[in-house]
Amino acid sequence: MNKAFFFANLLIFTLLACKQDPKINQGVPVHVQPGEQANPTVLAGHWVAIDFCAFANQYGSVLEAMNNSHLPYAYAITFNPAKPDSALCYNAFESWTLPIRYNVDTLELMGARPGKSIFLIYHSNGDKEITMIDPTGDRTQLDRFVKSKAGTVDGYTAFTTALNHNVLHGVFAPLGKGAGGQITFTPGGFLQGMKGYDRYELCTGGDCFLAGQDIDVITFFDSKDEAKTSKFFGYRYNENNDTLTLYNLVNQNPAEKGMYKVTTPAYKFSRKKSM
Repeated sequence: MNKAFFFANLLIFTLLACKQDPKINQGVPVHVQPGEQANPTVLAGHWVAIDFCAFANQYGSVLEAMNNSHLPYAYAITFNPAKPDSALCYNAFESWTLPIRYNVDTLELMGARPGKSIFLIYHSNGDKEITMIDPTGDRTQLDRFVKSKAGTVDGYTAFTTALNHNVLHGVFAPLGKGAGGQITFTPGGFLQGMKGYDRYELCTGGDCFLAGQDIDVITFFDSKDEAKTSKFFGYRYNENNDTLTLYNLVNQNPAEKGMYKVTTPAYKFSRKKSM
């Protein structure tokens, strides 16, 4: 038997045993109300990979979260009671549907990898969170998911709302000569107080990492004419995550789509307060 699969099953068994053991919670048995265990109605909504968002908060960087922790199997998972036998998964640039199998509070995402499943443990007796157990790689990965309260139309937007809040939460004051007023990055992707731009988007994967591993990327644009106003910047925090610098990115080969070079600072901000 595959070792990773064995340990994943052992971990699932242990988690379920802890959930069902009446000795947990200081000796007080937990009584689950009918309908509160995992089912399409209870789970309905968008669930986001909150552990990944927390790592991005810690490092002030999506790239560092990927490199120093790990990339979750999916950034978000959507459950729709109208389609009770499947779940919709999202990463940075696509979505896909997987069949699911329920066993009390354990869900099996069947065929998540070729011939392999990923498991979700719904914590119905506690914080109403989901632990994803992914045994399909070289080592088993664990990721915590929470249900989004953002009211977004899809799972990926729910994820980016949580990510934006973790990476760019707060009010920022421009630094340096000619600095203007304060600006705010809202969780919903709105940019307030920045001349010429009213929206922003963090790169979470794919071709938007224009400078490879050198720097994280953020896009500014004016929602009235996104195609003409979109501009990429590299962004980097200082070690205390309280000073944010945006850098100009220059295409080293303008004749074709290639790797961009990090050049001069374009903006520098001091985080004034968290939101």
